[in-house]
Amino acid sequence: MKRTIVAINDPAMIQEIKSLLALVDYQGLAFTGNGMEALRLLHRFEPDLMIIGRNLSGLNSSDLLQTLLSLHLCPTMVVLDADEHTLLAQVVKAGPHQVVFYPLRAVDFGAAVLLAEERFKQERESADRVRHLEDELKARKLIYQALLRLIQALGWDEEKAYTLLRSEAMAQRRSIRSLALDIIKGNWFPDA
Repeated sequence: MKRTIVAINDPAMIQEIKSLLALVDYQGLAFTGNGMEALRLLHRFEPDLMIIGRNLSGLNSSDLLQTLLSLHLCPTMVVLDADEHTLLAQVVKAGPHQVVFYPLRAVDFGAAVLLAEERFKQERESADRVRHLEDELKARKLIYQALLRLIQALGWDEEKAYTLLRSEAMAQRRSIRSLALDIIKGNWFPDA
């Protein structure tokens, strides 16, 4: 069973959410109306989902939402009261993984939880891809800097310099990136 923390300051809303959690295979770890307490609980329990509402004491809802989204530890779902519909654009702009309106319907709540989980998963995968591409770009920059040093020092063309770099990396059983870094640092340079 997955775990959630609910940070809502409305007892009726909390009761309704409690009754719906089992339907989506979630267990309520903690229920609080205080934003600071919600953050403390988040770090203590590391839940699979955070559900937050408006009008929290301690840390206000907007600040709590921004903190949760910047930490990127779990999906975040915002529950708004029906009379708070004017805040929808503002809340959506903040970027929660899902927004639902109270009173809740079981089908809508279940769909909202699934969508929040999926959006969070996609964000994580995208962040991992970006990190991988950034690492790859750094490696290419290092390799081209090393190639430039070889070309300038030895008067070779790019193809010959790259062939040497690749074959030397294979001979030393190292990555081309690590050998390129040694060339840039001056720790290794081929004999002319």
